Amino acid sequence: MKKTFLILLVGWFATAASAQYNDADAVFGKITKTFTLNDDGSTSMRYYKQLRLQSHLSFNRIYGETFIIYDPTFQQITINEAYTIMADGKRVETPENAFNEVLPRGAAHSAAFNNLRELVVTHTATEIGATIYLDYPLNSQKDFLPALMGNEIIQESSPIEQMQIVVKVPAAVELQHRMTNLRTAPEMVVQGNQKIYTWTFKGIAAGPQDNFQGDQLSVPRLLFSTSPKAGAAIDWITRQPAFDYHATDALKKYAATVKSEKQEEMKTLLALQNLVAKEMAYDRVPPEWNGYRVRTPAEVWQSNGGTQLEKSVLLATLLNEADFHAVDVMAAPEKLFDKNMGDLLIFDESFVKVNTKNYGTLYLSATSTNDQSLDYGSGGQVLMPLYKNADISPITLPEGKNAIDVKGNLVLAYDQTMSGDLTIKLQGKPNPFLLLQNDATKFKSQLTQNMVSKADDAVKVVNSNAEKSEIVVEIYKEYALQDAGKIMQLELPQMTSGFGGWHISFLNSQRDADFVLPFPISESYNYTITLPDGYELVTMKQRVDLKNEAGAVKIELSPKDNQITVSRELRLEKGVIAPADYPALRALVNEWLDTNYTILLIRKAVD
Repeated sequence: MKKTFLILLVGWFATAASAQYNDADAVFGKITKTFTLNDDGSTSMRYYKQLRLQSHLSFNRIYGETFIIYDPTFQQITINEAYTIMADGKRVETPENAFNEVLPRGAAHSAAFNNLRELVVTHTATEIGATIYLDYPLNSQKDFLPALMGNEIIQESSPIEQMQIVVKVPAAVELQHRMTNLRTAPEMVVQGNQKIYTWTFKGIAAGPQDNFQGDQLSVPRLLFSTSPKAGAAIDWITRQPAFDYHATDALKKYAATVKSEKQEEMKTLLALQNLVAKEMAYDRVPPEWNGYRVRTPAEVWQSNGGTQLEKSVLLATLLNEADFHAVDVMAAPEKLFDKNMGDLLIFDESFVKVNTKNYGTLYLSATSTNDQSLDYGSGGQVLMPLYKNADISPITLPEGKNAIDVKGNLVLAYDQTMSGDLTIKLQGKPNPFLLLQNDATKFKSQLTQNMVSKADDAVKVVNSNAEKSEIVVEIYKEYALQDAGKIMQLELPQMTSGFGGWHISFLNSQRDADFVLPFPISESYNYTITLPDGYELVTMKQRVDLKNEAGAVKIELSPKDNQITVSRELRLEKGVIAPADYPALRALVNEWLDTNYTILLIRKAVD
């Protein structure tokens, strides 16, 4: 009986795998990535793939070309093999004119990075049933990176029959490694003066194409490095002159001028951020493309643009000259961070940590103007300050409370003019603290339906700090009702800094990946709406109260005489919703988006 069950189970898996491969646009027969640290400190990454094409889409839109970005100053690429085996078994070598070097898109319009290259390999003889073969090593000089390191996601957009990751290091070198979301260990052998680690994976499903996957932290990935400490890798970066945060006379003069003109601490801070973020070009070059090399603030200033890392250093330098204490920081997901592994490839963002006299510590983007300090809504991130010659300690950002609470009275006149006032309390990520300090009138756009009065004093900030703000807004809108014959519609306003800003109009019935919310949220709206005499609410559905594994929704419409009391509450307390709880999330979202509760149906009562 047990033997029969085992045979059936194996048969089921084989059938499932076969179905997955047959239904896919393409299937990777094999992927091998071999990372090598040589005795002289140079490194190489050899990539090999076999890719079977199974649809016109696969070679016309998805896999017709392979793109390899590298820095010729420090790196060299060689194509070992590139050919296609056609459906009839004929082998067609990739011709010389199918290998073309271009400037990477991220380096376009940037003189500082016009040395970068992207090798475009155009695969020829492609057809349904053909298999693409490609094999190339990318060799890097010593000190291009501080160590041999990797951050490899064990997944592709199409299924993989077999994937191997091989890491070779000198026998005397210790390799730090960690696998996330998968219990597996490498096979390790010693050959001559090398230690060889091999991870083998089989039957890997295609990566889901769903939105809201965040940093894909639930997907298995292999992290490794020959640097034994995270601080050591950061120290390697900060040895560069850029991290002296040295200001030239031009930078000092500009910072002093802004400080003199703005007078107020926050106005000065935001003016300097606006200059760097909006008036200087943003070179979208990830730091690993050029080996984490960072130009000095003077060079970035003179070129009027830089990478995210470079602009962050420049902004920190200007802030320091304006009597702030600022430093560039690099951010990584806490789930991937290990203080005993120096893997720079896990750091996917950089911004500026600045200490202020009146508002505490704030975090600013150098590539865009943020409404709120970046630490809010960024719980689960680890920050590494980029100080030179310092004892670097990571900063872990906690998960704070994110809340929206809107209360108010609205009056609808016979001419369909809506007036009233709303008291809005915001906490955490939805709190536009920096926007309120810069220009409170811009807060009007954060309430939907264009209901805030156009008067200059329509927005009154009662109190505001980085954690919480309270704002009172005056409501005035002509033609607030949408006429639909005898029935008129009134769409209720909501904040765009919460669920309404996530642009979710529906959720699919099924999902295989985690649903990663932009941030957990508690959101409530309480309106008392007064209708003209002789008008009534005719909305049929007036109450829902749902609580499940993903959170809670509670909505109630209570008509009495010519008044309607509206209460809407949404609680999504978990930032990551597992596939098992996705139906619960979908049920909550469906209720929250139900137009019976977001659009009131109103008519003139029959005499």
